[in-house]
Amino acid sequence: MNKEEEILIIGNGSSVLDTKYGDIIDSYQNVARINNYETETFKENVGQKVNIWFNGANKHVRPRKKLPEKVIVFVPSSVYVKYYDLMDARIKERQNLDKNQYYLVPLKKVYEYEELIKSDRITTGTSSILWAMENYKTVVIHGFDFFIDSKEHYYDSKIKKWLYNNILTRGKKHNTQREMDYINEQIELGKVKSLKNIISDT
Repeated sequence: MNKEEEILIIGNGSSVLDTKYGDIIDSYQNVARINNYETETFKENVGQKVNIWFNGANKHVRPRKKLPEKVIVFVPSSVYVKYYDLMDARIKERQNLDKNQYYLVPLKKVYEYEELIKSDRITTGTSSILWAMENYKTVVIHGFDFFIDSKEHYYDSKIKKWLYNNILTRGKKHNTQREMDYINEQIELGKVKSLKNIISDT
């Protein structure tokens, strides 16, 4: 399989607000974003360019008014099996996407990702990294907090941030520690690069 050159994936972790990498992010040829990403209010931090939208097709992922060049959809195997024949209809209902507007990652591939992480429900973010590793020569990531130190997304309102960090539980369906350990291992092996590390080394 011929791999494309390079992709930068921007996670939704609140750590992106600690840096002002917007212009650097927008300088990448391929910029991918996840689920309910927002750029308008956070251009200085996360830029605004987007070529690829990774989404988990769950009920919390909102439809987008404008679609990027590629839309890649990941569905956990348990959900995939349960709604196998209804998947396209569910995606249409939830994200208002027609079948020809997205690529649904096959169930076989989802199983492979879950086996790699040893978890039966992987976050959309980790799935996007694993998919990118198979399709791009260079994978750069930024803003992946894995809900470890913070349960919030950078675009959450102040009320939502307080609720997620103090009362509600986000990420409880996932083994985020295992996901973080695996991705950090890929960084150590040089298979994935951290944008922050790239910038600090220049």
